[in-house]
Amino acid sequence: MSWQAKVYIWVVVLASLVPLGLYLPQLYLPHYFILIAASLAFLADIFEVEVALRHRISMSEVIYCAVLFIDGPSAMMWSTVLGTLPAEIILRWRYLKDGAATFISRVAFNTSQILLSGWAAILIFQRLDGHAPPYASLTELIPPTLAYAGYTVTNTVLVSGILSLTQRISFTKLVTFKIHTLPFQVLAIGVISILVAVVYAQAPWQTLLVLIPAVGVHLTLRGYTKLRRETQRTLETIVHMLHEHDPYTAEHSERVADLAEKIARELELPEDQIETIRTAARVHDIGKVAIPDSILNKRGPLDDSDWQLVKQHTIVGFDLLKNLEMYSEAAQLVKYEHERWDGTGYPEGLKGEQIPLGARIIHVADVYHALTSDRPYRESQGLPRHYEPVEAVRIIQSQSGRQFDPKVVEALVRVISDELKEPLWFSSGRLS
Repeated sequence: MSWQAKVYIWVVVLASLVPLGLYLPQLYLPHYFILIAASLAFLADIFEVEVALRHRISMSEVIYCAVLFIDGPSAMMWSTVLGTLPAEIILRWRYLKDGAATFISRVAFNTSQILLSGWAAILIFQRLDGHAPPYASLTELIPPTLAYAGYTVTNTVLVSGILSLTQRISFTKLVTFKIHTLPFQVLAIGVISILVAVVYAQAPWQTLLVLIPAVGVHLTLRGYTKLRRETQRTLETIVHMLHEHDPYTAEHSERVADLAEKIARELELPEDQIETIRTAARVHDIGKVAIPDSILNKRGPLDDSDWQLVKQHTIVGFDLLKNLEMYSEAAQLVKYEHERWDGTGYPEGLKGEQIPLGARIIHVADVYHALTSDRPYRESQGLPRHYEPVEAVRIIQSQSGRQFDPKVVEALVRVISDELKEPLWFSSGRLS
């Protein structure tokens, strides 16, 4: 972890002490409403749902904001501490193996950013003279609505900040991703939090009428997420089974996925597109399950009939993936990964921008890893068993505009230059 990330984490942690000092002393426990709210928030955090890459939804936001609307800032802060802190300790317990410092920093940051998000909601709610329900007019709904918006925006900004520092992801793209990709989920949580407060004011026990359907939706989302993960694991298992056919393929797919993701980030693509590219790269060779071992493990060049069989693996991979929802977009990238910029590739001879950008990225990553991998059969052709990274980049650059998309090649060069910590590309477009 960089020093910038460490500083960021502890600035957030120290800042969270301000609302704790302001609001915790104003309320004395036990307060049964807060204990119940904290228990529900704890369960919501423990069973949070990952609805998109690095984006999880927890119903604890509903509870904390509803507590603010019903019982004020102190109750919100107490329920956050009692709900989030124990949940974070349990959820991050596995990081103890990486050292106490890693574990403490994760727990402290995650708890602190929730406290600061709650503080933002409190400040907005108080500034707009918000009050507990019932609400007699629509204008009285403005303070809780904007308070929830403040909570969500603060939470998104703080989490995006640490991800941008630790994972080299564009801060702007992270901030906008949640609103662009999950607008219904974000809106629904805000509506439910206000609804819980309104119903509680009428009759506390009737709050269950709101919470029970919310729990049902939550469980449905968890089931859907579990199904997606199982599907992904099954297909990746098939790819790893290729190890029995071709020992090179299993490691190759993972390395290509890593490099394709780096190239996509260098091109500053949207986060969801990057994830699609990585997903496709991990299974881009899945169609090889249909190729006989005698061809996969053949030493020396393939003849024409062999090549015709090998070329079918992109179609086989597409057919395996196209009807699976989570792979529907990735299937297209798998199908067109061997198309060439000049139109001489396969299976359809697409040219230039006709080829999906993700397929062009995977193609470059695929060839780079193939060149830098040990291939004993090359010796029989008078070639090195493997190429050094600089030479591999030089070979790929020589095919820029013919086999490869020039802008993808430039992105690859920047990525490899960064890894080698030496410039490989000059303004003339030539390698050093």
